[in-house]
Amino acid sequence: MIKTRRSVGGRLSDAAQWALIGMYLLGSFGILLLAVVRTGDGGALLDPGLDRLDDPKVAVPLGWDSAANPLVWIFGVARLIALLIVPVAAFGVILGGLSAAAARRDGDRRRLNRSLLRIVTWVVLFAVAFSPYGEQLHNWLAD
Repeated sequence: MIKTRRSVGGRLSDAAQWALIGMYLLGSFGILLLAVVRTGDGGALLDPGLDRLDDPKVAVPLGWDSAANPLVWIFGVARLIALLIVPVAAFGVILGGLSAAAARRDGDRRRLNRSLLRIVTWVVLFAVAFSPYGEQLHNWLAD
């Protein structure tokens, strides 16, 4: 019975990490791609800014802008996660480390490799966020 609880908690942690990664990608690069498609300026993909893409809120075609619209909440939370990448990535690395430690303790090589993949993904997203491109993208999203 205890092993079942650990595996369910481990799967829940794994799913939460992938969901956070997906929400970050939607909130940063998803909104960027929508803005590039809306403006038709493909060069803005590598040089995001207000001068080329306008306000990021305008890029998301949500229809009616109301608190009852679930798309407003999804894109709003995704954008918030993208803006708070530092604590979110730190939390993801900690969750990945705990998952890797549990997988190593249980001798589950496959789960250990997936945990290490998630840790590497968080570190790469963190590095991109602190690159000049990531800083420019973050400034555009914050406007």
